[in-house]
Amino acid sequence: MRVAVVGLAGVGRVHVDRWSRSDKANLVAVCDIQPEIAQDTADRMGVASYLSVHNLLDSARPDAISVCTPPKSHLPIASAAARRGVHVLVEKPMASSVADCRAIIDACAENGVTLLVGHKKRFVPTIVRLKSLTEGELGRIRFMLHRYPHPWLSDKDWFWQEDDGGGPILENAVHAADTLGFLMGDVERVFAEGDSFFAESRAPQINCAAWTLRFADGGIATVGSGMVSMPAFSFEDFYAATDAGIAEISGSFDNPNRLRWGMRSAPSNATDEVLDADPFALEIDHFIESIRSKTTPIADGVAGMKAVAICRAVKLSAVRREPVTIAEMLAV
Repeated sequence: MRVAVVGLAGVGRVHVDRWSRSDKANLVAVCDIQPEIAQDTADRMGVASYLSVHNLLDSARPDAISVCTPPKSHLPIASAAARRGVHVLVEKPMASSVADCRAIIDACAENGVTLLVGHKKRFVPTIVRLKSLTEGELGRIRFMLHRYPHPWLSDKDWFWQEDDGGGPILENAVHAADTLGFLMGDVERVFAEGDSFFAESRAPQINCAAWTLRFADGGIATVGSGMVSMPAFSFEDFYAATDAGIAEISGSFDNPNRLRWGMRSAPSNATDEVLDADPFALEIDHFIESIRSKTTPIADGVAGMKAVAICRAVKLSAVRREPVTIAEMLAV
């Protein structure tokens, strides 16, 4: 399988590295609008360099691409790839709007290509293990607390623009939205309070929010998110309560590798597990397998769109100061 990476700053560097290590695919080309970055990456990896996505698609003729550019550009790049029969791994957030998400889904479906959204948390071993437990002895999650404080502040203008990165609630907390959807199912409504604390120069874009979600099955969850922390306090955690037991996930930011869980039938006992693996590598392996088996990826376009809808609902609720339904956000 021939693969290319578009967008080489930030997470694009990770995609280049993981694709280059894969024994199931060949990295053949990279693309970036900045010539120095594109050429330097190409020289290091021994692959072709492009400044134009269209030139890359027409000349390098990859079988699949990773789209690692700012969210506003995801739709035109993904659509151009799909029209050429190229499978698409698009980084989170899937797009800056629900309408763009739906257009990406349609473009990939109409051209019969696989679409995977880069929600790497679905491949974090502790989260996968908790998902398995909730489908077994623990049962469904009724109550969840999730802390997801980002440990640094972005200086990229596109990151804060409402029609592009959408600020930390869309660009970063979309991970929280997707992970809770993965663990607890569809969200019906959210209620949020948000502010520009610690990034007042970026107002009116909100930098942080505390939000509560009500799920279709009746469960509830609360999330604290935003660029409110610093590297010395780099962490994230989950606390989940079910009818049958309790579970906690904790660890460093983007690598919560400790799981502790126990049953209410034995309230003084708990099981501790430490689970480590590279979610990016697992994500790429899953993408390849989904293409080869022609099966729907675990983080497909619909999941990506729902996560964007949740984040958009959080931001709108913070403005309205009232609950917002996900149905309203999806009705575009």
